[in-house]
Amino acid sequence: MAIRSPALLPGPLSECLDGEAPIAVRLVDVESRMDVLRLPLSRSGEPYRRLLVFLRHGGNPLGWIALPVSPDGEVSLEVLAEAFGLPAEAPVSATDALGEPCSNSTPISAMESLLSVVVATCANAESVIRCVEAIQASVAGPFEVVVVENRPACSTVEGALEERFPGDERIRYVEELRPGLSWARNAGLRAARGDLVAFTDDDVLVDPAWVPAVRAVFAATPEVGCVTGLILPLEIETPTQLLVERFASFGKGFVPRIYSLDTPPPDQPLFPYTAGYFGSGANMAFRTGVLKNLGGFDQVLGTGTRARGGEDLDICIRLLHAGGRLAYEPRAIVWHRHPDTQARLRQRVFDYGVGLGAMLSKQILTGPGRWAIVSRAPQGIRYYTDPESRKNAMRDSTFPRSLSRLERAGLLYGPVAYLASRFGTPR
Repeated sequence: MAIRSPALLPGPLSECLDGEAPIAVRLVDVESRMDVLRLPLSRSGEPYRRLLVFLRHGGNPLGWIALPVSPDGEVSLEVLAEAFGLPAEAPVSATDALGEPCSNSTPISAMESLLSVVVATCANAESVIRCVEAIQASVAGPFEVVVVENRPACSTVEGALEERFPGDERIRYVEELRPGLSWARNAGLRAARGDLVAFTDDDVLVDPAWVPAVRAVFAATPEVGCVTGLILPLEIETPTQLLVERFASFGKGFVPRIYSLDTPPPDQPLFPYTAGYFGSGANMAFRTGVLKNLGGFDQVLGTGTRARGGEDLDICIRLLHAGGRLAYEPRAIVWHRHPDTQARLRQRVFDYGVGLGAMLSKQILTGPGRWAIVSRAPQGIRYYTDPESRKNAMRDSTFPRSLSRLERAGLLYGPVAYLASRFGTPR
């Protein structure tokens, strides 16, 4: 099967999602020199319509290429090297996590430190096992995994962990009876023994390069207190998952960045209050002492509370206001399973709006930058409603307007949800 000049897209995946589901998603390391890929049938039993290849070279993300799939599920990969101009035998240079050449003077303490990975769950034993297995495949250096069960009354997670990882003292189980993702994550933080602590979700599979990439950023940049990374779709099997990735992608691009209040990014006029620029809680790591000094995650916010979310952006804003620095590292990749039904998507969209509104309400009521938020409210409204804004640019005429209305309804309800959660949460 001959293919000519596929386009390498270094931007969001949404730019090349103009087909229909099911669409296969695969990662290809260029140095593997694969010629042909054979795909199985999709989860529904249908043949895949297209293949989306996420290209990586020497650990560095390059972009997406969309390729056709033959009726027998075969995809030619012969043109991948040509598509982005890589010589046939290009050497792979050693770089640190920020894309600069490594040197012998780079501190190695973070590379040797114990890393604690916290995984919160609500009685999802099967998902937890897959998640922990992926973490094990990613580890470089000493590590531990702290699984926090937030719904212990009906959980089989502890038994499943003991059965799958018998006698492995690096896999630890903790229970948190108070409902809420922030409660669970803070329980994991208290139990963590590492100098570094990372957080991910049980519906995520971390990439094998995740731990090395996170460690490398901390080692190369001692001033950084938090590292977030790239979140990619684990699958696009249903029209709903395609919709999520086309119009609400978790991807934040392939360019490493360091954020601080001292040097606000010129392309983010609402910095640091615009949701989603920094990353998400499913892919977030901290120096443990920094996070503890901040008091951990706000237990008024987060999934499982009346506020329904917002705790991940809140902790980033608090870190920046405390004088800290945050690094976004695209080599630290996790693969996220998007909602696969309309009902789940609608619930997720509403909860996202509520969480954002709750987080902003907290910042206005108690945050050090409350007047900055109020003064920039007109800009925020334009960002949220302008069809040309970064948030809405990919929402063309095919995007269900009911989802936009649902998100805005959640945003308006957010202040009420925050107050209800704040005054109903035990301290």
